[in-house]
Amino acid sequence: MAKRKTRTKPARDNEITEIVSASIEDVITTSTGQAEAPKAPKIVIDGLEYDASTLSDAAKGAIASLQFAEAKLMALQNELAICQTAHFAYVKGLKAELEGAAS
Repeated sequence: MAKRKTRTKPARDNEITEIVSASIEDVITTSTGQAEAPKAPKIVIDGLEYDASTLSDAAKGAIASLQFAEAKLMALQNELAICQTAHFAYVKGLKAELEGAAS
């Protein structure tokens, strides 16, 4: 089943509720839990809800591209965090080395 999350972003013309899912089928299929009634998945763009099960192939392709781009952005943000942590550790180590050599 697709998970939806909304991020607060700087003001823009278009607000998009992100759809986070492993595959496009999660977005366009109806999920059925054991204790829950079937629900049609919804996509929210600019405050308007759209029934994901009635989307055109082009719209489904755009959703898949959006999901890919969001996953890539998340991976790059994680990689940036790793590099920033390493940078901090290298600077700290260099300072310690230089202070030890100055003594």
